[in-house]
Amino acid sequence: MKKILSEKISKVISVGVLFTFVFGLIFAVSPAEKAFALSYDGSNPVSTGCANDAVTKSYSYISDSYDNIYGKVELKWSAKCKTSWGKITLYHAAPYDYGAYYANAVVYSYTSSGTYRTRYTCGSGGGNGAIMKGQTSCYTAQVYNGAGYIAKAKGYINWDIASGTTGWY
Repeated sequence: MKKILSEKISKVISVGVLFTFVFGLIFAVSPAEKAFALSYDGSNPVSTGCANDAVTKSYSYISDSYDNIYGKVELKWSAKCKTSWGKITLYHAAPYDYGAYYANAVVYSYTSSGTYRTRYTCGSGGGNGAIMKGQTSCYTAQVYNGAGYIAKAKGYINWDIASGTTGWY
């Protein structure tokens, strides 16, 4: 009886190991694939086509210390490209920019273990430019946000008038 039980346990373990190996091969990301994915860092989500399947993973209202709400900041994510970027949308057109900009967004990228990796703003290459007088939105360049990485976005009105920060994804 012990021998039969031992053989059954051995078979179950063998099947489990085989399943784990095959499953790992199917879903593993090779170093070459990871390098390609990281090449999206700093690129434009619209021109790369990554924005085509974008969803909002987190958002926050952009508010001041008096709880006035100016708009919202979103952390966008593309499943196809495994990238994230920040997008800020104001509820009213920017009334001024004083030669600099009125509002901006920034996306932060970290490893899953919490090590800072990089950041991009709307004004960075790959973004569409910070919000100037008369405008209502901007988006940042994108960062790779697949396995092993997390991202968040912050939107702010210049001169620390108001801000909001999304959750991590």
